[in-house]
Amino acid sequence: MPFSHPQRSLLVEALNDAEERTMEYYRIPPFRWEQLRYDLLTQKDTEWEPLPDPALARVRPVQQAHRDRLFDFYRIELNDPGILAAARRERLTDRLYPFFVYILTHEIVHMVRLSSILGEGADALPPCDEAEERRVEDISRRILTGSDFEPVLRRFCTGAIPL
Repeated sequence: MPFSHPQRSLLVEALNDAEERTMEYYRIPPFRWEQLRYDLLTQKDTEWEPLPDPALARVRPVQQAHRDRLFDFYRIELNDPGILAAARRERLTDRLYPFFVYILTHEIVHMVRLSSILGEGADALPPCDEAEERRVEDISRRILTGSDFEPVLRRFCTGAIPL
């Protein structure tokens, strides 16, 4: 089942919150943040592709061309049915906003780590493996520390590893 219109509106708010928190955590100035180009896709978007269960979301790097120049572009793809099922299973349906912020923060952290926005360059791309996933969970937990997010973090941030 795709997100309802009110849920999609809540996603936009959550995306803004996740962006601000991530920018603040990494201390990314606005002019650098603007260089990070991405879009957010849900099941109602034409370019959305189904995600494997039990994935809640994923980030896909896509190269784009503009005026004969290639640049990095990312897609955050949300698994509407998977997210809504997880929210029901974990009794978070009345706390969708913090759940959305957590999911989006997690994916934005992946995106920041994949991009050159931190000044590390393309040679420093982190591998997509279990250790990287745990690092992103740990960073997401640090970004979202606070009472509003504790129920979500307890359920979805399994364990952190030192960086």
